[in-house]
Amino acid sequence: MSRWKPGSRTRLQEAALDLFLERGYAATTTASIAERAGVTDRTFYRHFKDKSEVLFGDEGRIEHLMVTAVADSESSASSALREALRAVARDFEPRRGAMARRATVIESVPDLAERELWKLRTWSRALTQALVERGEEPFTAQAQVEVALALFRTAFQSWTHDDAPSALDELIRNAYTAVRLPDA
Repeated sequence: MSRWKPGSRTRLQEAALDLFLERGYAATTTASIAERAGVTDRTFYRHFKDKSEVLFGDEGRIEHLMVTAVADSESSASSALREALRAVARDFEPRRGAMARRATVIESVPDLAERELWKLRTWSRALTQALVERGEEPFTAQAQVEVALALFRTAFQSWTHDDAPSALDELIRNAYTAVRLPDA
């Protein structure tokens, strides 16, 4: 029998979101997160370097998911970007509740909101580079990525803030349609 309960990372993320919403981000300590999750401080730091990483620790994985979708696609650049957004939507959909709570916390703390924008900027750079490596001209690649991410942000905002939203992928499709871009 295992000495440790599995799922520490998930429990830490859930505990952190609960505490951030109950007490506020600034008033929540890593020790209180660990205590709420039923783990030690040491376990917290094994999974996250600080409390903000609880909110942003999966971003590299999501970026990799998108870049891989673009790199593996044999479609046009715009279709490859749409495939990348579909991949993100599939990943996010089962976690809507946690993603909505995460968005609420991030929007309430200016430093976290700034970090969220920086995350989107890193996604933009990575996706632009993936398109350039596929043969797109850099300016065109960057323009296509920026539009795709703007549409994603619009859909994500609705998905995390509406009481009974459509599926994230459907909202992304609606955003493409709203600006009359082909939904590749």
